[in-house]
Amino acid sequence: MKLRRLATVALAVVFSGLVSLTPAVHAANQPISIASSLAIPTLPAHYVFTQKINLTNTTNVPAYNVKADVVLLPAETSYSRVSLAGESQPPVAVSHDAFGNLIGTFLWSTLAPHQTVQLTLHYTDTSYDVSYRLPRNYPSYNTDSPTYRTFTNPQLEEKQVNTDSPVLEQIVHQVVQPGQNPEQQAHALFSWIVHNIQYNYTLKPSGSAVATAQSHLGICSDIADLYVGLLRTDHIPARFVGGYVTNNGSGQGGFHQWTEFYLPSVGWVVADPTWGAYGYFAALQDDWHIALYDGIRKDIVVHWSYSPQALSGSAAKHQIAIHYQYHFTQSASSSIVSSAQARPVAHPSGHSRHADPPAAKPDPTSLWHRLGTWISHTAGSLVHWLTHL
Repeated sequence: MKLRRLATVALAVVFSGLVSLTPAVHAANQPISIASSLAIPTLPAHYVFTQKINLTNTTNVPAYNVKADVVLLPAETSYSRVSLAGESQPPVAVSHDAFGNLIGTFLWSTLAPHQTVQLTLHYTDTSYDVSYRLPRNYPSYNTDSPTYRTFTNPQLEEKQVNTDSPVLEQIVHQVVQPGQNPEQQAHALFSWIVHNIQYNYTLKPSGSAVATAQSHLGICSDIADLYVGLLRTDHIPARFVGGYVTNNGSGQGGFHQWTEFYLPSVGWVVADPTWGAYGYFAALQDDWHIALYDGIRKDIVVHWSYSPQALSGSAAKHQIAIHYQYHFTQSASSSIVSSAQARPVAHPSGHSRHADPPAAKPDPTSLWHRLGTWISHTAGSLVHWLTHL
């Protein structure tokens, strides 16, 4: 069941600074699409946002040949279509990485002592509610395909995911039933997380999929780590999405991490296990999710050279400090729901993979909260069941 529009918010959009459009550079590097042909996007909302990146030389000696590889665009999904509107300086090169991110390379020949340079990127986005027409039966995975080999391979993932660890193997063995198709297996693992993992409102990350499974507690990145690790342990390709949610049900936005899994003949299917109590399996019940990058990689990587005569190797590791933040505004209507349905999100003023200050915490003893959660979860299950009739 889709969330109803209860209010319409109109926000003015103001861009400051010089914007240099570079259509020739990007013309041959359009976003890679991983949108599924069986996805049903509805109720679009339109956003604009700005990313400002500051690189600062923190030492008393120059830094040379400073190169920043920045994720300019994520792969286009079924629910978020981000476009680059302009940048304060053009990249010297662009390319796609193995996960569909468009990477821009920016160069500065020298950063003087304590000098700061800023890169500003301007974006537009259209986000959608989304559901999927999932079939009853699925062919086998092509285990030789790049998608399968990339997104089930423990050697290509962050160490926190813990694919094939004994703890995750035991959970998969307990939860997944013989004869289930991959969508049913993914749903069973999603449900296990919903019923066994709690959001940690003290904001202390567990740090890994195994730690989250053992403590039954984690923040959004921990929960995404666990779900992806469980899916891959069950031989279902799965990926992270690092992004931003413009609303959490009580008007607060923030950074967030969710997941997608791959089904044969369907493609990539979204799932947000942190918000699993509100549905969010093979569906987004809102138009708030903006994908920024595939979460398996850092979104900014900086390299530079230094003078060994002027700076030690240990000091050189910290010569360049990176600081960046996003500013999001809205150019169309968006869903707003009762604050009793607030979902946890990360802090809106900065970006860190494991920084997840909460939105207004729902009172678990509240009758209205329990009723709202039950209705939302039941509605999500009903939609899921009806699509399989």
